[in-house]
Amino acid sequence: MTYEIKRIDVWSCVKIAFILFGVIGLLFGVFYAMLLTMVSGFLSQMGGQFQSLGTLFTGVLGILMVFFLGIFYAVIGAVVTAILTLIYNLLAKGLGGIKLFLEQEKSVASTVLPPKAEPDEGMLGKYKYE
Repeated sequence: MTYEIKRIDVWSCVKIAFILFGVIGLLFGVFYAMLLTMVSGFLSQMGGQFQSLGTLFTGVLGILMVFFLGIFYAVIGAVVTAILTLIYNLLAKGLGGIKLFLEQEKSVASTVLPPKAEPDEGMLGKYKYE
C-alpha cells in the first residue's frame, strides 16, 4: 500500500512539540542548575568579593534556571515546529508529499469458533410460565 502525506495539521504538531521541548528544557535546566551550584561552590571557596557572588548563584538562580529553560525551550520549540510544518505544507502542495510504502503484516489465520449460543432463559430462568 502506498500512502502520501500531503498535509500535516499544524496545531497537532505544535501541541506535541510544546510538551516534548518543555520536558527537554526542564532536563537541561536541572543540568544547568547543578552546574551553577558547582560554580558557586568554587566561587565561595575563593573568598573576598567572589564569596557574595557565589551565594547568589547557589539557590535563586539555579531554581529560576530550571523553570526558565523549561518554558523557553517549550515556546521556542513550538514556534519552530509550527514554522517548519507550515513550510512542509507549502512544499507538499507544490512538489508532492512524502510517500510511505506500507505493507500489512502477514498473520497466521486461526479458526475461531463462534461461542455456543445459550437458549434464552427469560426473566424466570429455566422455568417457563405456563
